[in-house]
Amino acid sequence: MRVALLHPRAALVGGVERQIHDLGVRLADAGHEVHWICSTRAASVDARIRCHRLPQPPALLRALRVVLFDRLARRKLARLGPFDVVHGFGKTSHQDVYRDGSGCLADYQAYAVESPDVAWLRALRHGSPHARAVACIERERYRPGSCRFVLPISALVRNQILRRYDLPPERVRVLHPAVDTTRFTPGLAPAARAALRAELALPAAAPLLVFVGSDFRRKGLPALLAALRWLPGAHALVLGSDRAARARRQSELARELGVGDRVHFAGVRPDPERLLAAADCLVFPSRFDAFGNAVLEAMASGLPVVVSRHAGSAEVVIPGKTGAVVDAPEDAAALAAAIRPFLDPALRREAGRLARQEAEKHAWQLQLERVLAVYGEVVEEKRREAALTRSGSAGAR
Repeated sequence: MRVALLHPRAALVGGVERQIHDLGVRLADAGHEVHWICSTRAASVDARIRCHRLPQPPALLRALRVVLFDRLARRKLARLGPFDVVHGFGKTSHQDVYRDGSGCLADYQAYAVESPDVAWLRALRHGSPHARAVACIERERYRPGSCRFVLPISALVRNQILRRYDLPPERVRVLHPAVDTTRFTPGLAPAARAALRAELALPAAAPLLVFVGSDFRRKGLPALLAALRWLPGAHALVLGSDRAARARRQSELARELGVGDRVHFAGVRPDPERLLAAADCLVFPSRFDAFGNAVLEAMASGLPVVVSRHAGSAEVVIPGKTGAVVDAPEDAAALAAAIRPFLDPALRREAGRLARQEAEKHAWQLQLERVLAVYGEVVEEKRREAALTRSGSAGAR
């Protein structure tokens, strides 16, 4: 098949970008021709994926960037086509298959966007040119004829889509993210644990909680910092980044809470598999997240996970066995109570073993089979439509 993937950033860094790249690599491995319509391309992208870069305006013009990418991508597809399948992953309005990894804009804003107390300022932020552009593309995407199949990243997102748009439910199918169970593995733990604890100057037996995310406030880092007050001896490793001012606020908050010496900001790292394997538990108390790929990566690494009910990843956690699900992620005391059982080494090991088993249900080979099954339906539908068009043309003659 000739397959086109749509997303502005062709890269290996970022949850969505890495999922797209991994899919492209596996499609290429299976003998398919893979194209990626993008605005930027990292040098590390697999050479078998043919990247087609589109121009983009300066970063300050976010709304224009969104609109321009959508329009130019459609023109590029027309010039490069025909494709058997066009698979969109970002803010695009027309494709055969759309992977919804963020949820509906209105729901995201309700849960995740910082809302000032001043009504007019809140309205301005929620109705910014960028937000209006995203909303317009979303409405167009879910109109009849714009997309054949939608693959929401979680049931949480599926419910949002079906609540807001009149789509055939059978064409909106949950597809949780895939995880590379070879890259993320408990086998890395023995060497990684010793090396990381030496790097951070931690006692060998000190429990290490890991947080992964690049939007600290929305992902729930303040709650984890506050929870450390009820978890004496536990340390937190923070992977990811945020705007400089926001990152400073979190560092200051850790000091104000008296846990600054137990919080280690590691930034964005190229070796998350090693750092996850070196930790004891992933804590993901997000205020809202369509899923959170780090949860499955941690589970594949043999870690129990403590996640928020407001994250789609809660759907892959078995409370009491592979981790815990908290209903109020901003309640630091409740979060600490959910984490505390997994500080026990024996319970942690058993939960980590079960977590690995659950993660294997989301291995890439299984994901590829599910995606190819949807692609097959798209190709078959197009063949039937082409046959009907030919028969109609013959009848007219």
